[in-house]
Amino acid sequence: MLRLPQNIALRAGLFMVLAMGSFVANDTIVKLVGKSLPVGEIIMVRGAITMLLIGAICAWQGLLPELPKIGQRSVLLRSTFDLIATVAFVTALMHMQIANLTAVMQAVPLAVALLSMVFLKEQVGWRRMSAIFGGFIGVLMIVRPSVSSFNAYELLALLIVFAVAIRDILTKRIPARIPTFVVALGNAGFVTAGGALLSLAEGAQWPEPWQLALLALAAVFLSSGYLFMVATLRLGELSGTAPFRYSIMVFAIISGIAVFGEFPDRIAILGMVLIVASGLYAAHREAIRARSRKDQ
Repeated sequence: MLRLPQNIALRAGLFMVLAMGSFVANDTIVKLVGKSLPVGEIIMVRGAITMLLIGAICAWQGLLPELPKIGQRSVLLRSTFDLIATVAFVTALMHMQIANLTAVMQAVPLAVALLSMVFLKEQVGWRRMSAIFGGFIGVLMIVRPSVSSFNAYELLALLIVFAVAIRDILTKRIPARIPTFVVALGNAGFVTAGGALLSLAEGAQWPEPWQLALLALAAVFLSSGYLFMVATLRLGELSGTAPFRYSIMVFAIISGIAVFGEFPDRIAILGMVLIVASGLYAAHREAIRARSRKDQ
């Protein structure tokens, strides 16, 4: 029987690694199924199964009376941006290497800091600004947009980062009285409905049993990733678990090589290293700021 570490920080890190592995497993399955099913249908089917799983968790935790809170403006706004990010991410995933797209997504915390500075007037020192600049240089090293070899999906990857960053900023504004899994259920419902509308526009087809089975497995991994993330955040601080977050790059590179035969080139690998280093440094500076605020 597997015994979890007794150290709380180490246990939080383990849960973060499990969450990252679950998310990459979900992305891998979606990319596989995407060769034979339209994007909207994938989002709709996976979303419907995810709704059932999260709905069961809500029922188990006695949260069903809280479901009307899904209609609150803050929850709906978050769900809207998550729908935009989900459609864009699945679309880009079909046309980009999984490791490259995963690496680009690691710039989201840096984009959150940048948007918070610009629109929320939060103070961002020169060190964190340097980390933000370095992270986005890393992103450009991966997508390498140019006039001669312009790929719309490279631009889409950059748009996903900011859509997810806005979603995360909106998440912070959701009142604490609304349970996390209620927000997740509302989000899943919104994304599922959006996928259904997109599938109508694309032309839906009846999925084969193996496609349904794989999407059900993807939904399980997506839900388990979310559960492990919740467990991580309840046990440890974000700054403390940040190094474990980047385990997602290891999983994504392994998936790309083993499943899709995708080998990132040297420039892309350097970009990944730069993004990870920038993200870790930004998390370190945020931890220092948090400690200084507590001491005041």
